[in-house]
Amino acid sequence: MELNPFLKILATTDGSVTTILEALTGKEVKVRTLAQKVVKADERVAELLEIDVGDFVNWRVVEILADEILALAVSYFPIKSVFNGVREDLMRADVPIGKIIRKHNLEVRRDVNWFEVRRIRGLKEKFGEEYFLVRNYNIFHAGKILFNITEYFPVERLTRMFLKHG
Repeated sequence: MELNPFLKILATTDGSVTTILEALTGKEVKVRTLAQKVVKADERVAELLEIDVGDFVNWRVVEILADEILALAVSYFPIKSVFNGVREDLMRADVPIGKIIRKHNLEVRRDVNWFEVRRIRGLKEKFGEEYFLVRNYNIFHAGKILFNITEYFPVERLTRMFLKHG
């Protein structure tokens, strides 16, 4: 599937997705937490975050929205690598990670690990469509992985928005 210019930007950006979505919609982007809990890292999560198996991580699933759902995001962050003010904001849950980073003036780097378009039938009820741009990236702070995030963007919905507003 060929990606339009807007989806290519979302797939490859090393900047704030929140800012990009706000520019597209002209509205403030918010998150709604669907699930959040502190868990012990298994081998897969420990490898993703470059931490030890058994270290505590915060796992969070959110909808990213501006009037309608623009994306779904699953994130992990190692509890021990986040200092108190940031940790408290993240545990409050309903604030986009990009806004927390700006609030605390964190110098960060985002590295995209991979992206692809996937057919995900399980999300059809929520989005009314089956094809999603899925991307995974890490946010680094002080040389360590602060977050690992996987985002699911509904291709048709965002393409319509791009054509309408872009």
